[in-house]
Amino acid sequence: MLLQGVRVLDFGWVWAGAVPGQMLAFLGAEVIKVETRKRLDYMRQGRAIVKDAPDTEQQPMFHNINRGKLSLSIDFTTEAGRDLLLDLAAHCDVAIQNFAPGVLDRYGLGYEALRERRPDLVMLSLSGGGQQGPLRELRSYASTIAAFSGLDSLCGYPGEEPLGVQQSYPDPNASLHGAVAILAALIRRKRTGRGDHIDLSQLAAGMQTSAEAMAWLDLFGEVPGPLGNLPPNDEPLHDCFRCAGDDEWIAVAAEDEAQLAAVATLTGAPSDRRDTVRDALERWCAERDPRGAMDALQAVGVPAGAVTTARDRFEDPHYRARGAYVETEHPSIGWELVYRAPWIWPDEIPLANERAPLMGEHNEYVVCELLGRPREDLERLTAQQVLY
Repeated sequence: MLLQGVRVLDFGWVWAGAVPGQMLAFLGAEVIKVETRKRLDYMRQGRAIVKDAPDTEQQPMFHNINRGKLSLSIDFTTEAGRDLLLDLAAHCDVAIQNFAPGVLDRYGLGYEALRERRPDLVMLSLSGGGQQGPLRELRSYASTIAAFSGLDSLCGYPGEEPLGVQQSYPDPNASLHGAVAILAALIRRKRTGRGDHIDLSQLAAGMQTSAEAMAWLDLFGEVPGPLGNLPPNDEPLHDCFRCAGDDEWIAVAAEDEAQLAAVATLTGAPSDRRDTVRDALERWCAERDPRGAMDALQAVGVPAGAVTTARDRFEDPHYRARGAYVETEHPSIGWELVYRAPWIWPDEIPLANERAPLMGEHNEYVVCELLGRPREDLERLTAQQVLY
């Protein structure tokens, strides 16, 4: 596998912090997720799924974004816990963390401390405003990043207040930027022997999602606002249309007059006028299910996409054909479908399809096998609740 032999010390938590390590695990790296019961990862918390009461092992979101990793459950606020992690850092190529700036430094686990143990370490620090600058201390969630980076200002309808993106898109967006930066740093390390400390701001990554609006301001001196479903580049037809059924929709984007004429022919519109074709398409879609309408429009060369639900995506023949989901067996909730990497490699590069770890499942592996400490150390640290 591409990253076989690369080991990752993963302090990342919640969604934004978990995805970079997951991408590296998909590529073959050994990723050790550092956890603590003193402050559970939010992804481990939630309602009960298969039992009468919630526990740390039931959450499908955690299972999706942390599968293929190992789990080390440790109290790194203790001196013994810190020393163990410093020893572990010497065996790692990459470290990932998305705590607020300065948190790991306060516990003696910041970049400089880790680099003393592993001089060529590549470390990703991902935070809302970055490790430096006036917004260094910014407390943020995906919703605040979407707002302050400008993305929310573009989501809504003309003349109305912005609606915002209404979901956590800035988290995986920043995470994937981070994964690419780590890979680039590993390539440079291979060439030069140098490590890196990557300072990734979620705000800066979020700004990339509104780059077109910034270019518009630069070129024309106008501040773009929400467009709703209006065509962004004067396409003759660009909108969402209601289909048959309860809250079923399709998005259609005819890019030129030839595609508009194809819609007119398909729907039986009396002319090729834009408003006439739109009215005809609206009536036509209302009598069809979204997938059937999408297939018919695609068949005549018109870009169209059915608006799908989670159930639709599980059952969709295209996703099934590509193996978009894999089945794993988790000790706590049994068999479940989790998403796999979006790419398909040749057969000689197998994918990491392992389940997500139980909390602290690999404490013994890390302490006894990887660090080579005697079992008495494991038992002592466990009794002291340094490991637990």
